[in-house]
Amino acid sequence: MDFLKKKISKIIFYIVIVMLAFVFLFPLLVMITTSFKTYKEAFDIKTGLLPHTLYFGNYIDVFNTIPFLRYFGNTMWITGMNVLGTVIVTPMIAYSLSKVRWAGRNIIFTLITATMMIPYTAIMIPLYRMWVKLGLVGSFWPLIIPAFFGYPLYIIILRQFMLGIPDELLESAKIDGCNAWQRFFLVALPLTKPGIATITIFSFMYTFSDFLGPLLYANKSELYTLSLGLYSFMNEHSINWTSLMAAATMFMLPILIIFLIGQKQFVEGISTSGLKG
Repeated sequence: MDFLKKKISKIIFYIVIVMLAFVFLFPLLVMITTSFKTYKEAFDIKTGLLPHTLYFGNYIDVFNTIPFLRYFGNTMWITGMNVLGTVIVTPMIAYSLSKVRWAGRNIIFTLITATMMIPYTAIMIPLYRMWVKLGLVGSFWPLIIPAFFGYPLYIIILRQFMLGIPDELLESAKIDGCNAWQRFFLVALPLTKPGIATITIFSFMYTFSDFLGPLLYANKSELYTLSLGLYSFMNEHSINWTSLMAAATMFMLPILIIFLIGQKQFVEGISTSGLKG
């Protein structure tokens, strides 16, 4: 009887999970199917979810409406530099805050954590004025340079990984003759690969889809990113929904590919980053 109850409970659990997955994936499915419909089909109730025939004209229209490859190149350049800065700087900061003993370490970490409580809109204008005085507005640099100083969320995630490294390993490496940099590169980094993969995916997803940053600083059409380019399909009186859905589908693909490649490390990183504080 208990075996039967467990079976029924497991079946109900999987049914609920599948239903929830469908609810969350349904908008994505609508976006993709709409991108293959004609404009008339998209607003015809009789058509249903799936198009009668696959129409690729919307994807051609994307390249005719915006310089897609240029916007994609701009987006990948900003994203790649942000990921590079995150991967280089964040592990060093996290290691310093978790494994190197120095005066004021905990205070600095508290201040870094506290900055996450400040909404971006509260510091947006002062930051903009700073970049104006530096003469960097109208370039990619305001979107790239901050990554090389570390983002609080990524520092916190990786610090949790570093705290999980036994101090005995680092002490053994020190006894074997490893200096501080060797202990960092040869011991700490290999043990935090899931954490580095996690912040890499986070950095890629956030930067690739960022809208407000490019809107503020990339104020020339030749500097636009894909997130800004999507607004080219909207005008004052109408929206070209089918072409917009095609552009959004292509916009989503790089993020989906990166997530699928690193999903194992991502899930492992999320599940273990908070185990030790």
